[in-house]
Amino acid sequence: MSKTMNIGIDHGYYAIKTRHFSFPAGISEYSHEPYTLQNTLEYGGKFLVCGTGRQPILRNKVENENYCLMTLTAIAKEIQQRGIKPECSVTIAVGLLLARFGREKKSFRKYLRPFSQPVSSKFEGIPHKVTIEDVKLFPPGYSALMIHPEHLQNEPSILLMDIGGWATMFPTPPPAGAWNWG
Repeated sequence: MSKTMNIGIDHGYYAIKTRHFSFPAGISEYSHEPYTLQNTLEYGGKFLVCGTGRQPILRNKVENENYCLMTLTAIAKEIQQRGIKPECSVTIAVGLLLARFGREKKSFRKYLRPFSQPVSSKFEGIPHKVTIEDVKLFPPGYSALMIHPEHLQNEPSILLMDIGGWATMFPTPPPAGAWNWG
C-alpha cells in the first residue's frame, strides 16, 4: 500500500462535499444491481445509489448507517478523481457542528472509523479496499480560518458563518458593527 491519503469530507444535511465533489445526502437501496452503476456503492450485499434525493433530517447522524455509506462513496469518488489505486489508506477530516462537538465527537469518530479494517466495497463496479487510518474532527469553518490566518491577527473575536442546507452557525457572537461592511 502507498502512504496515507488525506480526504476532507463535509457531512452536511443537504449534501456531502469533498474537494472535488458534492452530491445530495441521500441513498436509495436496491437488493439487486440497478440499471446503471453510476454513483452506486455495493456494500454488505446491497446496492446503494448515493446522491439520490435527500434523507430525512436526523437528530444524530449516527442513528443509521447512511452517513457511513456516503463517506465510503465520498472516499471512492476522491480516489477515482485523484487516480489513486482503490486499495489504499486514508485519513479523513470531517466537520461536526460546534453545538454538538463535545457531545458527539467520540461517537461520530467511532462511527466513521469501522472496527473491521480494511473496508471492502465496490464503487461503480470497481472493488475498493480502504483502510481508514484516522478520523480528524473539526468545527465547521475551521479550514476556512486556517487558510486565512491574517483574518485572526489582532482580532479579539471574529464572526464565522456556516450557511448550510439545514443549519446556520455563528460560532462566536458578532462584534459590534460586524454587519457594517459599507
